[in-house]
Amino acid sequence: MVSINSKNENLQVNEINNKNIPQKFYYKREKVAIVKLDDYQSKNVHNALKKIINLLEINTYFKEKSILLKPNALAPSRNAFTPPEMIKELIKIIKDAKEIFVGDSTMTKTLTSITFKRSKIKKICEEEGVKLINFFESERIKVKLNHPDYDIEENIYLPKEIHDVDLVINIPKLKTHNGYVYTGAIKNLFGLLGNKMNMHMTHKNKIEFQQMLADIYFAVEETNKTEFPKVLSFMDACIAMEGKGPRSGKPRKVGLLIAGFNPAAVDIVGYTLMNGNPKNLEAIYSLAKRTELPMDISQLEIVGNANYKDFIVRDFKKPKIAILKNVQVRKGKFYSKIIEKMTRISIKIKRKKCILCEECVSHCPAEALVRKNDRIIVDREKCIECFCCGESCPNNAINAKIYLFRVLPLIILFMSLGAIIFIWLLFSIISNFL
Repeated sequence: MVSINSKNENLQVNEINNKNIPQKFYYKREKVAIVKLDDYQSKNVHNALKKIINLLEINTYFKEKSILLKPNALAPSRNAFTPPEMIKELIKIIKDAKEIFVGDSTMTKTLTSITFKRSKIKKICEEEGVKLINFFESERIKVKLNHPDYDIEENIYLPKEIHDVDLVINIPKLKTHNGYVYTGAIKNLFGLLGNKMNMHMTHKNKIEFQQMLADIYFAVEETNKTEFPKVLSFMDACIAMEGKGPRSGKPRKVGLLIAGFNPAAVDIVGYTLMNGNPKNLEAIYSLAKRTELPMDISQLEIVGNANYKDFIVRDFKKPKIAILKNVQVRKGKFYSKIIEKMTRISIKIKRKKCILCEECVSHCPAEALVRKNDRIIVDREKCIECFCCGESCPNNAINAKIYLFRVLPLIILFMSLGAIIFIWLLFSIISNFL
């Protein structure tokens, strides 16, 4: 991770200049369109999308293509999924396409179907005559990464529909993530995988997991047979999510729609609007370096509302970047065990909110949660800090904090008591001498 590993801080993305980067990665690589979007009224959404398309100069880009729309259908919770109005208006705009599909998958086949229904995505697809795909039902195609090389995962298994279409329109939401700080254009492609739980267990290291997210994007582009990008991202930043995302956070108005062909460029803008530093996020760095994209937003070509600084939410509530730690400790040293313990993510079940549905138990890839009588118990030794439990909880009953912050009040209390006792003893000793 660039900001944590100091030896990487001066790396330039042109470190791969001598490698053959496919031409498609240069197409509008640094161009990001930003337009205002104050609400989700159909007319306003339609106009914003049309403005984006004009700014990117792609008015005829969709004609006679087979296109798959990939929304964020994480869960049927308010503000946790791509607004159905966005999907509906996009379908209307690209009606000249040869074929249109909408597809996604979340943690399970059942939860995906529930989200499609409750979010009204299913209803819209039926009204517009568009096929809706639950990727858990899809045939899988093994894709080996070659151009450019993979960072962590050489083979990605994509849905056949993704392999076959001409264009993937990625429609993420601007949200925080309790396990990975931020989720946007790059992480939205995680929904293409059918082996998500296995990926969480295989890549417990959060840096490696983020590199794997970037690898998914390159796997999609590996199926591309043209000189133009296969992925086009429209990010909903009208009402973002702050705090305990990606499911249980609070809505925060940003009032924008963001789009571009390079997912890292879109995420650089998105995370900057959260008042974050994109160089802290390995997913962005992993993708940017392999497409020779500058990671400084000032070096991107911003069109539309070019004065992005006016839209940065200075007090945007984000999870602490420390959860993406890469702790370097010496084995066998006593202090290393303390550091590791204090910097771990602590998962807490709020008993007053927990309805004992056991969704968190069934969706934990590490099997770190179990029900005992009327409580859900977390095995902290098994926990891999992925926050799948929080994503699956329907009642917002799961909270994640760095362990140090959870025990800090107790530490302060004990230190204060210790100081009072010490002062009292010292005063007593002095009094006896006087």
